[in-house]
Amino acid sequence: MWIIANDIISIQKILAAMEGMEGTDQISELPVSILEHIQSLLVVKDALNTSTLSKAWNSAWASLSCLNFGDDIFSKSKNIVSRILADRQKQNISVRKFMVKLPYASLTSNYVDNWINILVACNIKELSIEVERTHTYIKLPEAIFAAKALNMLRLGGFKLELPSDGVKFSSLRELYLAESFLDEQLLQALCASCSNLEVLSLSGFHGPISLQVAGTLPKLRAVYLEDCPDQFQMVDIAAPNLKDLEISSFCEDLHVIKITACKSLKHLELLTVEAVTDQWLEELLPNIPNLEIFHLSCCSLWKTVNISSDRLKYFQVTACNNLIEVDLDTPNLLGFLSDVRYGEDTVDPLPTFNLKASNLLEACLCLIPETLDNPWYSKLIKSLGNFNHCNAITLCCENDKEIVIPKDMRENLLPPLYDAKCLRVTIMNPLNHSVVDVVDSLLWISPQLDSLYFGCGTEDLKTLKFTSRDAADDEDEKPCCASMPWKCWRHELKKVKLNNFTCTELQELRNYLLTNTDILEEIIEVPP
Repeated sequence: MWIIANDIISIQKILAAMEGMEGTDQISELPVSILEHIQSLLVVKDALNTSTLSKAWNSAWASLSCLNFGDDIFSKSKNIVSRILADRQKQNISVRKFMVKLPYASLTSNYVDNWINILVACNIKELSIEVERTHTYIKLPEAIFAAKALNMLRLGGFKLELPSDGVKFSSLRELYLAESFLDEQLLQALCASCSNLEVLSLSGFHGPISLQVAGTLPKLRAVYLEDCPDQFQMVDIAAPNLKDLEISSFCEDLHVIKITACKSLKHLELLTVEAVTDQWLEELLPNIPNLEIFHLSCCSLWKTVNISSDRLKYFQVTACNNLIEVDLDTPNLLGFLSDVRYGEDTVDPLPTFNLKASNLLEACLCLIPETLDNPWYSKLIKSLGNFNHCNAITLCCENDKEIVIPKDMRENLLPPLYDAKCLRVTIMNPLNHSVVDVVDSLLWISPQLDSLYFGCGTEDLKTLKFTSRDAADDEDEKPCCASMPWKCWRHELKKVKLNNFTCTELQELRNYLLTNTDILEEIIEVPP
């Protein structure tokens, strides 16, 4: 129920006008638990406004345990947070959730110290404080480490050090630290003592050079290490119930990743990680038999991979410039994403992909040429041939020049996607070629399409739906291309539906289709 305060006030006025003086305030008659739930979805300034509507709303506000101050409250009033928290403490009201985003200021630290002391006393369960960091960090007060009821902690812009009394997060299940400085001893203490921890997320952090989880977190199900800094060298994780692991690095210092005793792992994502080598993958994959989603990006030492798995469903590889070959024996693979690069900086820009996958496989290829010349088009055609038997194919490119194959090249090459039935082309910039030139090239690339989509986005998406004649029709007729391993659309097309083209484009396509087909019976035009 997503309601803002102005909506509530408007409803109150409408009801009062309808009911007259003897009418009742129907919203205020809702149970207090529902009113509190409505207020918990609002930022504090809007929730506070509702307290003036009636005694019921005021009562709900007085006991509200979820306080979201948003990201502008501190700049407007440096004391409002303290006043509200002090009132909660005085009334002995527990604070279940507290959230605030703060601009950096010299006085911020003093306010945060006070808030955390009160929140710990009020049995805080979910705490989120993010501070816009400049050149220094705010030191996290030690009082927070005594918050035994804390379930979720999200901090940004802080310096965290091991407290003198140790860590007492006996109930902590989720820990998110962003743009913070971490004492390595604290990090290891967290991994050793927070036995109920389920989610560990470190983003843009500084301080530690390694992360070791050695079987001390039996409930850990997700680890996210984003933008690991310079000098961060090693990740060693042994977690039997880990399902999600994402690691990305700013630099190439991360040379050691050990993933052991993680047989439940389903989602693995690695970005700019020097640890990924052929041997590393060969040793890792048999130990994570339940892997379903595998993403690799900017792993420059990786050259070949062989994956045999009946569990893998989605595989993505991008910006791995030394990649030579990917061999997938994955009968349940549903999604595949890769880039097609060509230029001076790529050693072997178009690796070979051998895919044994599901009949429902959808492939997405991002085209990234440095130069648009005959070698690019040759490499593109060769690469597309790896995905001929996909159920659907998406090509993403900057402009249409990348996918309009020169006509003189088509005469000596076979269409790379002659079995494909559905082709989508996302073009970031407006068309340079005419719509006819684009369609003509795409129908050469995929001559047996049922559906063709291309354009800049959902609203600009141009579509063509094709209906071909039945196989039993005109069996004795043998067109000029009958010896080819595919059926040419020029001799098979009976009906075309055109959608979202301008009047001029419709006229051009109509002329093109009528000129290039033998048995076309109907063209259905749906203008934008």
